[in-house]
Amino acid sequence: MRAFARDIGVHPATLSQVMKGNRPLPLKTSHVVVEKLALAPKERTLFLESLYRSKTTIDDIKIDEADDRFMLDESYFNVIAQWEHYAVLTLFDIDSFDCSVQEVARRLGISELRAEVVLENLKVSGLLSLEDGQFKKSKPRVRTTEDISSLALKESHKETLEMGKLKLDEVEVMLRDFSAMTVAVDLEKLTEAKTIIREFRQKMMALLRDGNKTDVYQLAIQFYPLTKTEKLMEM
Repeated sequence: MRAFARDIGVHPATLSQVMKGNRPLPLKTSHVVVEKLALAPKERTLFLESLYRSKTTIDDIKIDEADDRFMLDESYFNVIAQWEHYAVLTLFDIDSFDCSVQEVARRLGISELRAEVVLENLKVSGLLSLEDGQFKKSKPRVRTTEDISSLALKESHKETLEMGKLKLDEVEVMLRDFSAMTVAVDLEKLTEAKTIIREFRQKMMALLRDGNKTDVYQLAIQFYPLTKTEKLMEM
């Protein structure tokens, strides 16, 4: 047992508890174990997915039913349409973040000139304030409209898709997740499907913002028809 634990990089006591079914394998060591075991890609995926399922299920996550987020409308066009604005607002949720033009540029990988423009936009929009030379969030949380046609949101979604294409090549696979499925649907269930997607987003938010926050991520979900639906054909 000790030799095997050493070979896969796990403390013997931990491995003993895992083998007895008394505890799951810690997620922080799971990737080391996968490498040590030299699992094939399919086995690796199944192994990691089983660990994730054992740690948390979506039904375990509780969400705050009260929605106190500040509503952004079309008058906040630049803030909604350009990704850096939301990213900067979210940086304030990182405990160690000290807002400055230089730090925003460094964390987001943008130029200092662009960082300065974004901070100024947020200040003019009333979403950031300058107090004693320090930027502060004026609104703890913000949101946009849903199921309402918006030019700003369309531009935002286009940017999100382009950003996803870049991150697919730039970010290593263990630090990102891309997935898709194709399914035949009953259009009568579309409203219910959207409701479930929104609940899922809220639960992901509740899960991820708990703990020691160090980075800003983006969760993007697209759900659209591949066929020419009857409703579209009638238009």
